[in-house]
Amino acid sequence: MSLNSKGEKVPTTRVWSWSQFFNGVRRGRMPISVVLTLFIIPLAVGVAVITWALTYGAALASASTLADSLQSQILSGIAGAFTSRIQTVERAVDEHTCNWRDGHYSAATDADKFKAADVLLNSLVPNVASYSALHFTLVPEGAQWGADSSTLQNQSWFYIMAQHGLHFEYYSVDPDGSNMALTDLTSDDNMTDIDWKNSSSAAWTKPYMWATWGYLTHSRAIFQNGTFIGVQGGDFSLEFVGDTLRELAGALSYRGFIYAFDLDESGDTLIGSSINYEEADFYRRNSSGDPVGLWRLPELAANHTYWEPVRVLHAHLLRNTRNGTLYDYITQSNRPETLEFQLSDGVYIVQMRQLSSLNLRWGIVHFVRRDDILAELTRSNKKTAGSVAGVVVGGMVITVIFSFFLAQALHRITRDLVLLSDFKFKDVLQKDLEKGSEVARPTYSRIAEL
Repeated sequence: MSLNSKGEKVPTTRVWSWSQFFNGVRRGRMPISVVLTLFIIPLAVGVAVITWALTYGAALASASTLADSLQSQILSGIAGAFTSRIQTVERAVDEHTCNWRDGHYSAATDADKFKAADVLLNSLVPNVASYSALHFTLVPEGAQWGADSSTLQNQSWFYIMAQHGLHFEYYSVDPDGSNMALTDLTSDDNMTDIDWKNSSSAAWTKPYMWATWGYLTHSRAIFQNGTFIGVQGGDFSLEFVGDTLRELAGALSYRGFIYAFDLDESGDTLIGSSINYEEADFYRRNSSGDPVGLWRLPELAANHTYWEPVRVLHAHLLRNTRNGTLYDYITQSNRPETLEFQLSDGVYIVQMRQLSSLNLRWGIVHFVRRDDILAELTRSNKKTAGSVAGVVVGGMVITVIFSFFLAQALHRITRDLVLLSDFKFKDVLQKDLEKGSEVARPTYSRIAEL
């Protein structure tokens, strides 16, 4: 209350003051603005936190589903690239087998064999990115003829192979078949890479070493006039497998490892990895350091510090298969789609995929670090948290302003009610009932407004 010019007590027009606040607190009556603020702000914060928690949980589940889907798509892409290469070799071998069957090629004389080898070269040159050699091995001598290539940094060199008994000749040749010249690779060793005595319809060899590289050969029996005369074959280098895996791994923003194994019940052989050559050796070597073979999975797990993921994988296979092979595990119909392995630098999510053609069985294993997948979610979540915090702060400011004006309105109504209780209708209604009145009136009346 305050005094007017006549010394009469009238309600004060001030909405809020510190003295009113402390007097109200001492009487146990806090200002309405404070009460409303203390109620609405915790409510707003609580709702925001619950909403964020529920959103984060859903986002975390979605991230896990997305990670599984991402890995599945990556494995599908790898399997597709490998299958395409495998089928390209098979089609090339089938085509030339048909040419033998239809009499377009002949092995009657060395000149006929050179002519057939020259046709194989014409087929190899435009497809050198898909396979590295096309050749035929004749019975009963086991002599191998055909076209070969070597590729380094996108540049390819081509060769004609000719074998007379145990005397093997290797000719460098231009892509058009000209300038054929004998090379120093000529030897008196039997260079046969496949079992030429096998007259079965078609088959793939197991991975093998030739010179300093690993290879696979697809072969199909050659028949002329119903007589088995040899085997038509096509090779591709296992370098393609490693190059594909490294290229794909380098394009991903997540830390991970990709391995490709040739599957066999007697043991699985590593044929490619996303690890760079500078980081690990892919071949078993003799005392002179020359590569003599490809690593088996247990050998990698036991002997190489660079192969921690393979070691953990092998331990899992030993626990969950009868013979500890990926072949046995990956063919199980009830195996889980996704695994989690603890490595030294974190938890990795692991998926596997099998591909097959004829007797060829490959297994692809993809490791990806879980924290890297969730890192993107965490960054998005921080942005979301900042947005939520901004909304909460804005809501708090609006709440304070709303509470202030609400308290102001309530205070004026209270003042008008006090005036009414004193029958001071002029002051309440903002109208002079008697002219010349000097009664001090409020400058604003809520009741007059109503």
